[in-house]
Amino acid sequence: MVLIPLLVAANLSLAPGSTLILDRVRPVDDPRSFDLRDPVNGDRGVPKSCSLADNTTVTLVIARNATLEVNRGGSKKVVVVENVQGLGRSTLTCGDGDDFYYANPRLGQVYAYSAKRLFHGDDPIVWTRQVEPFKSLDDVGGVMTDASVASAIQARRKLVLVEWLFRKDGETEFWHAVFDGATGAELGKLGPSDLFVKTNESDPWWIVFQGGGNDAANYAPQGIYRLTYGPLVDGAKSAAETISEIRTPATPQRPKAIAKLSSNPVINHMIALLSPTRTTQNATIAFCPTVPAQRARYWLGGEYDEMLGTLARNILLAFWAERQDVEAGGNPIDGWFQSKIAPKEPMKSVLARFNPYDDEWISEYQQALLALGGPMLESLITKYGTATGAIVRTPARKAVP
Repeated sequence: MVLIPLLVAANLSLAPGSTLILDRVRPVDDPRSFDLRDPVNGDRGVPKSCSLADNTTVTLVIARNATLEVNRGGSKKVVVVENVQGLGRSTLTCGDGDDFYYANPRLGQVYAYSAKRLFHGDDPIVWTRQVEPFKSLDDVGGVMTDASVASAIQARRKLVLVEWLFRKDGETEFWHAVFDGATGAELGKLGPSDLFVKTNESDPWWIVFQGGGNDAANYAPQGIYRLTYGPLVDGAKSAAETISEIRTPATPQRPKAIAKLSSNPVINHMIALLSPTRTTQNATIAFCPTVPAQRARYWLGGEYDEMLGTLARNILLAFWAERQDVEAGGNPIDGWFQSKIAPKEPMKSVLARFNPYDDEWISEYQQALLALGGPMLESLITKYGTATGAIVRTPARKAVP
């Protein structure tokens, strides 16, 4: 991920002179020690329910629309948020009083509700805001590689932090905004950055990862920070200044254990796109039409090439479309992998000890994929690359006239 810091701070009514402050807590020695995905609660294990001060509970039920079930002493009321389209993210949080908040992951719309208003039969919405920059699936014609997703929301000290992803040309960047919980006034905005909310913390302020990886699936935290809102005292720096001091390597470094694969760089980009991500749960090929070409950068590091990544992705998409005609359903590339690659050695032994957090295991996986699937990938390059003119082979030396 390219780190391009920008902070837009709106010093509004809450506390004059206050701003967002980012303090480093500690480095992350081993990024693989953090599991960013939970099999029950989804992305980063965000719970689907929370409690208000009077023990009223709010529970999120996700479907095409989102239903917030509010239970007060056995009496239940519901709030429906339309057009969520089943996105499985628990973007729900409870405040200090009777207020609770929900961010529509599909549209980037933030809602503040009052439980008292709800049970009195009044309109429960206190305020609503739209986070920016944000592109809904509708705005980009259903192409997920250029769309946004609201991914987390947390309340601290009567303030609300909202996190969302903003994808541009397949590149994912993170944004955060802090709102006054009572009025909805935007007090600060941070992004684009590589900060990622650490949702299972109960710290009085917000805890965030700072890390690498070009998307949430490959995110590898490098440091842990505390994000607060207040006046700059005792030499504190604004979040903008702190982020400007966070330097990422000029050239992305590939994991040291990953061996160089084929002499054909397009093959290497294809294998990188077909490799498990750090958060992959099982031996399923996750490549699909929404996977950006830039995901290959995580495994290739400085050897990643934007043009070759796009070419590799397009060739795999052509293979997807070809096999989609013969597959009964599901992911046609995974169907090919499970029937032609997974049952054979050495891939069979590699998958028996599935562990994408281990660089050595990833190296073995990629080598096995090259050995078993390399000829087929070469044929795809010829069929969909060279034959269409997307790849032009140049002779090693020119003939002397």
